[in-house]
Amino acid sequence: MTPFTAHHARALVSSTVDGLSVGLAEAALDHPARSPARRRLYLAAGSAAALDAAVQELPALRLAVRGVEPEPVSPGELANWLDQGLVTGAWGLAVTVADGPLARVLRRRGARHPHLLLGVAVGVATAASTLPARWRQATMRALTDRGTTTLDDELAALLDSPTS
Repeated sequence: MTPFTAHHARALVSSTVDGLSVGLAEAALDHPARSPARRRLYLAAGSAAALDAAVQELPALRLAVRGVEPEPVSPGELANWLDQGLVTGAWGLAVTVADGPLARVLRRRGARHPHLLLGVAVGVATAASTLPARWRQATMRALTDRGTTTLDDELAALLDSPTS
């Protein structure tokens, strides 16, 4: 069992942003088309996703600024990204397809904001669905970091040790 790391914290944040983006996009449907409220919710959903992606790419950007070529992305990491994107897209598509009938049922049962309720439900489901892939990715990164740190420490010890 690996300890909780900064990579795992990022995984939790990114999964939460996935759910927030899908949930906000659904909740926006409670407002009239082209209304300022709907635009604000769409802007918040898009901004959250864009900010999360930018933060995730920050280490590569730092390397690029220093002129260091970033390491290629491993096939396992690419597969995880694909899994996350497909799961998020599937939840968004599912709620888009089921939106009308479910909102009507909720409205008949007295819900004042049926799309908000659907947004909360699909947002939580999206976050919970993307977390396993993101957690796997975080664990791989944490193990890589731990191995790199161990090698760096061993190399430093060898360089610092007196020669016979």
